[in-house]
Amino acid sequence: MERRRGRLISTLVAMAVLAACAGGPQSLGTGRPTSGRAAAGGTPSHAAGQTSPAGAALAPGQKTSGLSRVAGWQAPPPDHWSGHGFDPSNPAGCDPIDPAQCLLPYPNDWFTKPDSSATGRRLDLTLLGMPRNTAGKPIETQEWNRSDGFSAGAQIITDVPGMTKNSDLIPSGLPPVTNLGMNGQKSLGVVLLDTQTGQRWPVWVEIDQYTQEAGVVATGNVQQDLMIHPASNLTDGHRYIVALRNLVKDDGTVAQPSPAFLAYRDEKQANAADPRSAHMENIFATLKQAGVPRRNLYLAWDFTTASTQNVTGRLLAIRDDAFKQLGQTDLTNGKVEGNSPAFNVDSVSNYSPAQNSHIARQVMGHFTVPCYLAPACDPPQKCDKVTGGIVDDCPTPSQFALDPTNPDATPAQTPGQTYQANYICNVGRTAFDNHQKLRPVEYGHGLFGGAREVNSDAETTPAFRFGMMYCATDWTGWATADVPNALIALSDLSRFPLLTDRAQQGELNFLFLARVMVHPKGFSSHPAFQFADGTSFIDTTQPFYDGNSQGGIFGGTVCAVSVDVRRCVLGVSGMDYSILLPRSSDYVAQHPISGIDPTKVPGDPTGQVGYSNVFDTTYPDQSQRILILDLLQTLWDRADPNGYASHMTGGLPNTPAHHVLMQIGYGDHQVANITAEDEARTIGAGGLYPPLVTARYGPYQDPFWNIPAITSFPYDGSAITLFDTGPVRTLPAGCGFQGTDPPPTSDVPNRSGEDPHEAPRRAPWGQVQKSNFLSVGGLVTNPQPGGAPYFAGCWDGISGL
Repeated sequence: MERRRGRLISTLVAMAVLAACAGGPQSLGTGRPTSGRAAAGGTPSHAAGQTSPAGAALAPGQKTSGLSRVAGWQAPPPDHWSGHGFDPSNPAGCDPIDPAQCLLPYPNDWFTKPDSSATGRRLDLTLLGMPRNTAGKPIETQEWNRSDGFSAGAQIITDVPGMTKNSDLIPSGLPPVTNLGMNGQKSLGVVLLDTQTGQRWPVWVEIDQYTQEAGVVATGNVQQDLMIHPASNLTDGHRYIVALRNLVKDDGTVAQPSPAFLAYRDEKQANAADPRSAHMENIFATLKQAGVPRRNLYLAWDFTTASTQNVTGRLLAIRDDAFKQLGQTDLTNGKVEGNSPAFNVDSVSNYSPAQNSHIARQVMGHFTVPCYLAPACDPPQKCDKVTGGIVDDCPTPSQFALDPTNPDATPAQTPGQTYQANYICNVGRTAFDNHQKLRPVEYGHGLFGGAREVNSDAETTPAFRFGMMYCATDWTGWATADVPNALIALSDLSRFPLLTDRAQQGELNFLFLARVMVHPKGFSSHPAFQFADGTSFIDTTQPFYDGNSQGGIFGGTVCAVSVDVRRCVLGVSGMDYSILLPRSSDYVAQHPISGIDPTKVPGDPTGQVGYSNVFDTTYPDQSQRILILDLLQTLWDRADPNGYASHMTGGLPNTPAHHVLMQIGYGDHQVANITAEDEARTIGAGGLYPPLVTARYGPYQDPFWNIPAITSFPYDGSAITLFDTGPVRTLPAGCGFQGTDPPPTSDVPNRSGEDPHEAPRRAPWGQVQKSNFLSVGGLVTNPQPGGAPYFAGCWDGISGL
């Protein structure tokens, strides 16, 4: 997500105007943090020798571990129950245990059926039960019903009438986002139980505060769901039970179960006349084994997470097929075998130091990638004249052509169909002028942006300082040319694969870009990538990945499946768009469409129009908003790192291991910190401690809860570093960022001070850390004098506190 999105905003404005006219207690890793945060208001810990709470020590090379089976645990055998089946009195298949709306609670095995899949289940959503757009069209279910389970990281939601404030959480024994340490307490109000291992999964909980309606018409139909978030992703292909108890409402009374659930909870034995009754007894018996009695349950249900193969299989299939076409089938041997992707050079620009102090040469061109989208990867025709230059291309309504009879089908390439992906390569001046080899780094750009973002000084500076060649390509599926596809998808979410399928093609493009950067018959064989003496200036030992915002988010997926890239920097990243979007200033509009001042749009586009203006116009029912985002995550997982994070550093078939460095801006307005912290816990990253000056914790007890502290540097593994621009304050002349408040404690965007979204990539010591990591055998370092916590944007760790 980036601030540079004027063209997109113009498109959104156009659509908004048209719409307005038309519509009138176990721990992860090596240990849990040992204590709460230090008292706020102290001096900077790096300067005064103070420490903030730390996870268990993590030695160099040591990885965090997952949750193991509880001793003596007896996993319940599958009962192959029918789910909602077919009931003429309930044709939509709604679950009666939560009458708030049809698909709650969600995710939920009530909405599955027995199957021969890897998990033994298959989603069985009905057309009648799906949310509808303003045209009355329900979201079509066929793409969802290909899944053999639910997202391993998406929020778990239900509605508790009378529970609308986050102040209800702690009295209810529900760990809020500000205090994940509550997971260590006994008798919590929520239990998320892995039925295979008997482990209770740590969570954080909130009540939806994103009640704003930004569309043409405010429906007033507001619902504030209870949202349960795994603190790290669940295990693929496992069955989980959700149990809620002793929930306290706004008025201080205890919430009472629905009549339908109460009937199951209080019956003494299974009712043979009710097919679900025996399954509910299975749930209660499993909870009893885990020490959770049924007598005070408010609600309990179960769901199954999708298998690794079902989530990652499509992207891995097109990757393996594409590299097989190059002549390589073993993708784990660390060798560059077979042929190089074909490429051409369109232009070469040499710059004098006066013309460009950072870049000595820029090379632009295209490289060839097999296309797995139908009917084509390329737009059918240009639309710039039709739209007055608002968008360059017509919509490209392409997605994977999958066998409709095989829910586990993988994409196939239309014979001979390829895509000419663009590239821009910037050659760092210092190494080039000194006739030194440059490290090849591929760059991932921000939301609906393009390859030209690589020309930003935040990217040209490290190329200049550290002897790098940065190469970028447009991210198919999420580049500027895909804005029309996004508008199509937002108007009818049945078309959401236009974005997720194309994103996977885009991720394949990055794998081919990395290969052409290091293949001896690739870029290095062309004079454009050679010194005057005919020798290549590319160090082809190994390529690297660096991405920011969207490039940091989807970069996690690229990293997980990469063949040649082994080290990735994910800047201002996170995972799980269903959690991220309500917290993003880049998504949530500041005004409903009726409140937009057209005269101010040219000067303040981002302040006037947001993505939610479009979404809320086509799907205006706020009560279904969180549910819809949860539904979308099932499809998103096939491209989003949420589906790959558990395997990002290793474990996918025919895939090498990877190391990841996450550089995060504290209080980021566009990508919420909690989504990065959940990702760090999931990939097994260690943390640079202390993460913050103690006075900057605000309401948060420990942002790095259950992220082990790296105690020795250099460190061989994956890591997360927070960069803090400090509190909101008046800056001296020439300084960068104004500062920002700590992240909000609910699902709303941070809009305080100045967005630190670009701060980590511009921080000088962050660039040093990045360079030390993006090298053959690169390690995580702690280069800032005095070590962590890390500061950015001129902040000294003291000013403004």
